[in-house]
Amino acid sequence: MTTSQQAHTKPQKHSAGAFDIRNVIGALLGIYGILLLFSGFLLNPGINLDTNELKHSEYNIYAGVVLLVVAAGFFLWSKLRPIVVDEAELAAMHQEGPAH
Repeated sequence: MTTSQQAHTKPQKHSAGAFDIRNVIGALLGIYGILLLFSGFLLNPGINLDTNELKHSEYNIYAGVVLLVVAAGFFLWSKLRPIVVDEAELAAMHQEGPAH
Protein backbone atom coordinates (compact mmCIF):
# COMPACT_ATOMS: atom_id res chain seq x y z
CA MET A 1 0.00 0.00 0.00
CA THR A 2 1.25 3.46 -0.75
CA THR A 3 1.14 6.26 1.75
CA SER A 4 -1.74 7.97 -0.04
CA GLN A 5 -3.82 4.78 0.20
CA GLN A 6 -2.95 4.37 3.87
CA ALA A 7 -3.93 7.93 4.62
CA HIS A 8 -7.19 7.45 2.74
CA THR A 9 -8.14 4.27 4.60
CA LYS A 10 -7.55 5.70 8.08
CA PRO A 11 -10.68 7.10 9.69
CA GLN A 12 -10.44 10.86 9.68
CA LYS A 13 -11.78 13.02 12.46
CA HIS A 14 -12.10 16.78 12.51
CA SER A 15 -13.92 19.40 14.52
CA ALA A 16 -17.12 21.05 13.34
CA GLY A 17 -15.36 24.44 13.27
CA ALA A 18 -17.37 27.36 11.96
CA PHE A 19 -20.44 25.17 11.49
CA ASP A 20 -20.72 24.52 15.22
CA ILE A 21 -23.93 26.15 16.45
CA ARG A 22 -22.09 27.58 19.46
CA ASN A 23 -19.90 29.65 17.14
CA VAL A 24 -22.94 30.96 15.26
CA ILE A 25 -24.72 31.90 18.50
CA GLY A 26 -21.56 33.50 19.87
CA ALA A 27 -21.09 35.55 16.71
CA LEU A 28 -24.69 36.80 16.75
CA LEU A 29 -24.55 37.72 20.44
CA GLY A 30 -21.20 39.44 19.89
CA ILE A 31 -22.57 41.51 17.00
CA TYR A 32 -25.60 42.57 19.05
CA GLY A 33 -23.34 43.39 22.01
CA ILE A 34 -21.10 45.59 19.87
CA LEU A 35 -24.13 47.38 18.41
CA LEU A 36 -25.50 48.05 21.89
CA LEU A 37 -22.14 49.35 23.10
CA PHE A 38 -21.87 51.72 20.14
CA SER A 39 -25.42 52.93 20.64
CA GLY A 40 -24.77 53.46 24.35
CA PHE A 41 -21.62 55.49 23.75
CA LEU A 42 -22.39 57.32 20.51
CA LEU A 43 -26.14 57.88 20.24
CA ASN A 44 -28.13 60.43 22.18
CA PRO A 45 -30.84 58.54 24.08
CA GLY A 46 -33.22 61.49 23.92
CA ILE A 47 -35.79 62.86 26.35
CA ASN A 48 -38.67 61.02 27.94
CA LEU A 49 -41.77 62.88 26.73
CA ASP A 50 -43.85 61.96 29.78
CA THR A 51 -41.46 63.31 32.42
CA ASN A 52 -39.21 65.62 30.34
CA GLU A 53 -36.16 63.89 31.83
CA LEU A 54 -33.14 62.56 29.97
CA LYS A 55 -33.21 58.86 29.14
CA HIS A 56 -30.38 56.69 30.45
CA SER A 57 -27.96 55.20 27.93
CA GLU A 58 -26.02 53.12 30.44
CA TYR A 59 -28.59 50.32 30.13
CA ASN A 60 -27.41 49.77 26.55
CA ILE A 61 -23.82 49.69 27.77
CA TYR A 62 -24.60 47.13 30.48
CA ALA A 63 -26.55 44.92 28.09
CA GLY A 64 -23.80 45.18 25.47
CA VAL A 65 -21.10 44.15 27.93
CA VAL A 66 -23.19 41.21 29.15
CA LEU A 67 -23.82 40.07 25.58
CA LEU A 68 -20.10 40.25 24.79
CA VAL A 69 -19.25 38.22 27.90
CA VAL A 70 -21.83 35.57 26.99
CA ALA A 71 -20.52 35.49 23.39
CA ALA A 72 -16.98 34.99 24.70
CA GLY A 73 -18.32 32.16 26.85
CA PHE A 74 -19.81 30.45 23.81
CA PHE A 75 -16.54 30.80 21.87
CA LEU A 76 -14.53 29.51 24.82
CA TRP A 77 -16.91 26.56 25.26
CA SER A 78 -16.57 25.72 21.57
CA LYS A 79 -12.78 25.94 21.77
CA LEU A 80 -12.39 23.87 24.95
CA ARG A 81 -14.92 21.15 24.04
CA PRO A 82 -15.10 20.92 20.23
CA ILE A 83 -17.59 18.68 18.47
CA VAL A 84 -15.58 15.93 16.75
CA VAL A 85 -16.96 14.66 13.45
CA ASP A 86 -15.93 11.11 12.52
CA GLU A 87 -16.06 10.75 8.74
CA ALA A 88 -16.12 6.93 8.93
CA GLU A 89 -19.36 7.04 10.96
CA LEU A 90 -20.87 9.54 8.53
CA ALA A 91 -20.03 7.32 5.57
CA ALA A 92 -21.54 4.29 7.33
CA MET A 93 -24.72 6.22 8.10
CA HIS A 94 -25.05 7.36 4.48
CA GLN A 95 -24.63 3.78 3.22
CA GLU A 96 -27.33 2.46 5.56
CA GLY A 97 -29.81 5.08 4.44
CA PRO A 98 -32.26 7.07 6.53
CA ALA A 99 -33.52 5.46 9.71
CA HIS A 100 -37.32 5.44 9.84
